[in-house]
Amino acid sequence: MERTNVCPICGGSSIGTYVEAKTNVLDRSSLGSSRVTVSHGTILRCRSCGFGFLESRLTEQELAELYRNLDHEIYEAESDGRARTAKQHFKIVGRFVTSGNLLDVGCASGGFLQVCLRNGFQVTGVEPAQEFAVRAAAAVRGKGEVFCATLQKAPLNHRSFDVITLWDVLEHVTEPVDFLRKCELLLKPGGYLFANVPDITSIQATLLGRRWPLLLPEHFNYFTRNSLNLCVRKVGLTLVRFGRRPAFFSVGYILHRLAQHHIPGTNLARLAATKLRLDSVIAPVPLGETYGVWKKR
Repeated sequence: MERTNVCPICGGSSIGTYVEAKTNVLDRSSLGSSRVTVSHGTILRCRSCGFGFLESRLTEQELAELYRNLDHEIYEAESDGRARTAKQHFKIVGRFVTSGNLLDVGCASGGFLQVCLRNGFQVTGVEPAQEFAVRAAAAVRGKGEVFCATLQKAPLNHRSFDVITLWDVLEHVTEPVDFLRKCELLLKPGGYLFANVPDITSIQATLLGRRWPLLLPEHFNYFTRNSLNLCVRKVGLTLVRFGRRPAFFSVGYILHRLAQHHIPGTNLARLAATKLRLDSVIAPVPLGETYGVWKKR
């Protein structure tokens, strides 16, 4: 892992410690919905732009190797909730664009691509995890393309898109500005970029502190709206709006994740939910995220 004490967004050197924690070596068991540890390491925060970032960061190549064989079982077990979240995402897109070519980066098993296909978009997905990419390709049934690769390695250089979506992606990348620069190159003039990220100034982050469920080993970046817009503005896109949306999960999964972060009472609540057969009920969860919409002029 590489260590940094310079803000990856604004280059500022006035850096404070947001949360100090043990840094573990990341492996396959640390990532994604099937993670067995939530030891995220020390998170720093820039005093200039407010951006939060993991002190020890993997290189892009190391990260790609880890994601290639990501475990998919628990993620797929939450497919009903994720389908509802995908519909929320499509509602956000539909306020600005109703047709065209759409690129979903980090498309996972293709739930959002399916919704877009049903509503008349031409779709392309990029997903670095092999098993997820296979499932996403099956989900679009030959009506769209899915590349098993990182965005930087995907063969997209001669293509352009009306819409690019980054749902829960920017927190996972090692160099967010360079990543967004690639997105800008792929976006048509007049096209829209959508991104949803953890908001380090959210009510949830403020109240829960080091127990905030979005403090995760695979999250390298924690944004404020200011630092997120600064990041995207650096590549030449213009802010249209910010907003918030809930994610949908089963009650059992929610309580499992809260227990991992040692939220008081969650183990007892898990037992009660199982006994009352409420653990499979799908519920909206405001996690403390924010989304942004930008346009290429």
